[in-house]
Amino acid sequence: MSSSYHIIGDQDTVLGYRFAGVTGDAVSTPEEARAAFAHAIRENKPGVLLITEAVEEMIPEEVTAHRKSVTPPFLATVPDIWGARNKRKSLAALIGEAVGIKIVDSGG
Repeated sequence: MSSSYHIIGDQDTVLGYRFAGVTGDAVSTPEEARAAFAHAIRENKPGVLLITEAVEEMIPEEVTAHRKSVTPPFLATVPDIWGARNKRKSLAALIGEAVGIKIVDSGG
């Protein structure tokens, strides 16, 4: 990590942070996430390592172990560019807002 901030996440989120001068690794699989995370914490430099919620879900054991170790870098979980996972709207809700039609499952 050459800057004081580094992010690991999906390609779009990492690109957004790069516009703000933050270095990053774009990952799409647990294996890529695990490798990028290991590399980022191996340097043990002061700073902040940002990971998206999706990355945290991909490698929960590694994230928990690093948090318990209390060693640099400081770890913070951030939403991806689509927002916080627990606050995301369903596709039906988004369509309803866009066109004013409520989609109902007929169950049959």
